[in-house]
Amino acid sequence: MKKKTINRITLFTALGLGAILLVSCTANFSSEVDKTNIMYAYDMGSTRYVGPDDLRVGDKKLEIDGKTFENVYVWQDFTYDYHGGFARTLSPVDSQGIIYAATQSKIEVPSAKYWEEMDKRTLKEAWKLTHDNHEITENPAGVTAEDIIKALDAKGAVKFSGYNDKGEVERWVNWNNWTQELRESTEEGLGFKNVPNSDFTTVYQTFITNKAENIRSCITTAGGDYGNFGWNHSNVHMEEKTWGYAWSRGFLEGLLVYPVAAMTEIFSHSFGMGGWGQLGAILLVTFIVRTFLTLVSLKSTIGQQKMQMLQPELARIQAKYPNSNTNQAQKQRMAQEQMALYKKNKINPLGTLLVLIVQFPLFIGVWGGLQGSAALATDKVAGLYLSESIWNTLTNTIGLPGNINGWWTAFTLFILMAVSQFVSMKLPQWIQKHREKKLPKLSANPAQNSTQKQMKWFGYIMLAMIIIMGFTLPAGMGVYWLAGALFSIVQTIVTQLIISRQMKKKKD
Repeated sequence: MKKKTINRITLFTALGLGAILLVSCTANFSSEVDKTNIMYAYDMGSTRYVGPDDLRVGDKKLEIDGKTFENVYVWQDFTYDYHGGFARTLSPVDSQGIIYAATQSKIEVPSAKYWEEMDKRTLKEAWKLTHDNHEITENPAGVTAEDIIKALDAKGAVKFSGYNDKGEVERWVNWNNWTQELRESTEEGLGFKNVPNSDFTTVYQTFITNKAENIRSCITTAGGDYGNFGWNHSNVHMEEKTWGYAWSRGFLEGLLVYPVAAMTEIFSHSFGMGGWGQLGAILLVTFIVRTFLTLVSLKSTIGQQKMQMLQPELARIQAKYPNSNTNQAQKQRMAQEQMALYKKNKINPLGTLLVLIVQFPLFIGVWGGLQGSAALATDKVAGLYLSESIWNTLTNTIGLPGNINGWWTAFTLFILMAVSQFVSMKLPQWIQKHREKKLPKLSANPAQNSTQKQMKWFGYIMLAMIIIMGFTLPAGMGVYWLAGALFSIVQTIVTQLIISRQMKKKKD
């Protein structure tokens, strides 16, 4: 491979990695409450609560602090097979999970009694928070399974928070304190050997914390239950995010990210949610963003299209100076004639650069807004969660054939996105080639050939970057790129028609 080719690949690879890095620099809007709620979705405990009408073989009545709950039965799924129910509580479908990771590393896992007792402590604390500090054991006969589930859904995340010695809310305080209490317990089935040791604690807390820290879809203007978190795709409560909060996260976050996310949520609710409402919201946001971008860069876009139409004249100028690659005088005269042609047709050669300067931060803002939108993490479109990446959906085979609709939706979206991006990039060139068929061919010019090769390299590498990023970023961004490409195709056709008429009038 030629050194020049290697340098080009290196340059554009660096640009691509830089773009991905800059995109990932938008701040995560998750509050501490959001994060603990997400953490609870990934470990909701091993105890399941049912009423007398939903009993299974082996269910027993709930007992807390010596009190028996006549109307609440429990069952524990303590199978440590990581494909089983309990392991799924600690092992979401996109990984093999905590229990599996610990056993593979020869780390001793806690006993079933430990998880049961942790669930009781979580229930007691959640009940107090939802019932004006009253204990759940005050009236066992009046408690139903529905009451318990409601309390845990509202405040079960207290398991992963608590007040530290300074009276401040801090993650893991309750979990650590309760674990220490159980470590010092003399009850049968507990004690030092049956609770998490330091190695398991590290694996467990790292896994749960990383899940919460890596989720960004938490921007909502009114607060509420959103998302598809944990192995059973639970909704969690997200706190309201204000525009002032967005500005506190950063300049780009306040200027672009929050407005895009806010529009997405408002439109999603207006269209009825349910997946298709979110899809309609993305399409409308795309139309607004691309219309704004078109208005801002209209002059530059028209100039770019004019440059395409002037290619025959530019080619004639370049043909006059066949040695411009090596002869400095020819190169200078050719540049002067080209600039005169641009000036005559009121074209700014740097217009494309100006468009990119506007597009790049807008792209980052849109990406951050769509990725951060809590609404897009809720509901499916033809089996596909818009907050999930196309890659994760295509490679996640757990649950098939139940997830087959989502697989085909992701695959179809990827193909349509790739094809539309290719067509939007090549359409101006195809139109120009069609026009040039009627013109006489000129002798080859090294400078012209070199420029054309560089433009082709740039175009194909940019296309590859967009497709790869669309493959790995949330599916909602793939929808945005698909709609944006279709918008570009229409824009190119309309612009070309307008310019063709203008050029025709000028000749007449």
